[in-house]
Amino acid sequence: MEGERNPQLARVRRSRNLDTVEVRQDARSVAAGHISLSILLVMALAISGCFGGAPVQTQVVAKPAESADAGPYKIGRDDVLDVLVWKQQQLSGRIRVASDGTIMLPLIGQLKAAGLTTNELQTDLAARFGRYVHDPNVTVRVYDPASRVFFVLGEVTKPGMYKLTSGEVLSQALAEAGGPTEYANLRKIKIVRRSDDQQIEMTVNYSEVRSGDLRADVPLERGDTITVP
Repeated sequence: MEGERNPQLARVRRSRNLDTVEVRQDARSVAAGHISLSILLVMALAISGCFGGAPVQTQVVAKPAESADAGPYKIGRDDVLDVLVWKQQQLSGRIRVASDGTIMLPLIGQLKAAGLTTNELQTDLAARFGRYVHDPNVTVRVYDPASRVFFVLGEVTKPGMYKLTSGEVLSQALAEAGGPTEYANLRKIKIVRRSDDQQIEMTVNYSEVRSGDLRADVPLERGDTITVP
């Protein structure tokens, strides 16, 4: 009734109401902008965490090779083998793989053993002995996997050669070597891995392991050389 009596007063009230609505809408836009900015910041931090500096830098020289621990055990240089030929004691014995990867056996002479699995060597020996013995039953076992070793050099308490156990990682190797000395640079530990046709060089930031990042706790392979500067 009052608005009808005073049209000017009604127009003022409608104007005030519109201003209030606009202010509320502006406030909501600002709040939405803050929320969007917060989401972007969280996403940026997540991406930074996922793609931050890697604790292990790897350089491969020549073509990549399969892991030495993949699949069945492969005979290596200096391994000690038991070769058993059923009912043929004169052909059986315990032999060491030479530095050139070969073994020497009666009747068949010198042949390559390094790089083969025991089953592969058994098959090869059975075929060779078959030229002299009827249907030979050959068994090959690894008595001492002497080639499964790694080396630790530099700033550790007990540098030297150590036996490699299944699944061993860098932290275990350093513990076997008595741990790093007080002068060790844990950010630049080097692991050199060699094979017949390649060399892999890794630089490990081992301090990340102590911070809980197990990516720097590198699994070891036969023949690895670890150098702690």
